[in-house]
Amino acid sequence: MTKDRTSRPTPRVGRPRREDAGAVNDRILAAATELFLEKGVAATSCEAVAARARVSKASLYSRYTGKEALFEAVVRRVIDGRTFRWEGAAPPDATLRTRLALAGKEVLAQALQPVPLELMRLFLTEARRFPELVEQADRITRARVVEVLSLSAAPATADPEARRRADEIAERFLDLTFAPIILAALMGRNQDLSAKAIDRRIGFALDILEQSHSPVTLADP
Repeated sequence: MTKDRTSRPTPRVGRPRREDAGAVNDRILAAATELFLEKGVAATSCEAVAARARVSKASLYSRYTGKEALFEAVVRRVIDGRTFRWEGAAPPDATLRTRLALAGKEVLAQALQPVPLELMRLFLTEARRFPELVEQADRITRARVVEVLSLSAAPATADPEARRRADEIAERFLDLTFAPIILAALMGRNQDLSAKAIDRRIGFALDILEQSHSPVTLADP
């Protein structure tokens, strides 16, 4: 007498289902990002990325020709996913100075989180090998910060001239505040990253803008 055998589905092998392809790619890019941050690009192999992502080497190489292509994909993923925001938590009658200060502190707090900082270090390290890619990442990130600051300066305006002035104020405020603070963070100068130190830097930048004799002033646009 034969025993009843419960039929079991045959495990799927080979290429992933279409609905799984995006998840596989996400795992590959997440693993590559982790390893690049941990070891650097030079010390990371595609084999290590495949092992960390739990995919076959064939699956990885079907998507990326090599480590350089993988790094480019990681950078573009960071660019696409990097957003800065300001919730606009300022009194309705707040001055432009107050709005800029609040928006600047909130966006800086987001930029100074550990992962964004480590990504900045990685990009700086690889800038000589991937100059155009890293320059693009910097340009897009800067534009997004300027947009947030500009909207804090002129929250809602259909006047092109008012928007242009708000953009100009945002550009100058960014140069006077973010660059020195981010540099201090990258160099590990923690004494320059305290809440009081950041408030002083932002106050200094706003004073410079107010004292400027150029058309850019802190009068509301």
